[in-house]
Amino acid sequence: MRIIISARAGSKGLPFKNRKLFKYTADTIPDIMKHKTYVATDDEEIKLMAIKAGFKALHRPNDLSQDETSTKAVMQHVIEQLDLKNETVVMLYLTYPERTWHNINNAISTYKSNDLRSLLCKKSLVTSPFLMLKAEPESRGSQLFYHDLYRRQDYPECFEISHFISIFNSDELFKLNNNLYSSDTYFMEISEKTIDVDEKKDLDRFERG
Repeated sequence: MRIIISARAGSKGLPFKNRKLFKYTADTIPDIMKHKTYVATDDEEIKLMAIKAGFKALHRPNDLSQDETSTKAVMQHVIEQLDLKNETVVMLYLTYPERTWHNINNAISTYKSNDLRSLLCKKSLVTSPFLMLKAEPESRGSQLFYHDLYRRQDYPECFEISHFISIFNSDELFKLNNNLYSSDTYFMEISEKTIDVDEKKDLDRFERG
């Protein structure tokens, strides 16, 4: 098993976000797993932080560090760098400062006990997507997918995906989409209140406790 932390330098919502958040994830990794933890980054400061934490730093090329770069492309590059074959990969974003090793270990146990090939997380929705429309010009709207349902009881159960924890077999990555799931992915539930830091207000909410 390998733990991969994806941490590029750039961030529009909160400048140097991954530098600010690094220690929260680093502090959750137990000593016994540090030699199996890799940080894929284009940020020299984060590379130094990774080495200081006892992890291995992986070079993330510029063309894989852009706003439009998919997580899948980054993971593919890491798998090729490490020459992983039929190995479990635990991918962690730094944007979940509340995440603990208990959470991670629980996901790993779920993955193993159910003989899974990929696992992602999910959160309950407050509002059903069946009530949502795509904004169109002149204050018009269009359905994201066609339906003529009007009773709440008839809406299919839906959930929001979350990259709180992502686990997959290295040989299965090609079957996953850019968000690291497929029709066979198991979705593990987490709290809908889980903080995903994208902007300063999210970090402030976490720090306020």
